[in-house]
Amino acid sequence: RTKALVLELLAAVCLVRGGHEIILAAFDNFKEVCGEKQRFEKLMEHFRNEDNNIDFMAMLGLTLLSLQVACMQFINIVVHSVEDMNFRVHLQYEFTKLGLDEYLD
Repeated sequence: RTKALVLELLAAVCLVRGGHEIILAAFDNFKEVCGEKQRFEKLMEHFRNEDNNIDFMAMLGLTLLSLQVACMQFINIVVHSVEDMNFRVHLQYEFTKLGLDEYLD
């Protein structure tokens, strides 16, 4: 549940003046520090449940669905809160390269 709440907070920051740039800069920094090849890799791992222990989450009464919903809300806000259409397409392509389209099919 903590991960879902963090994503909700990050999404809210995106909607504040200057917040979108701050969030993208934070993900750029995370990419550098953690050695990601592409921005948002770890986020997509959590979305696809590659880094989660389902049995442990179920034992705690947590649902994977709440994390996936929070991820999708965050992705939608990150992509669609941009005025520049070219930059919006660029952000969409970043998520496409990370397999979002295939996962949603």
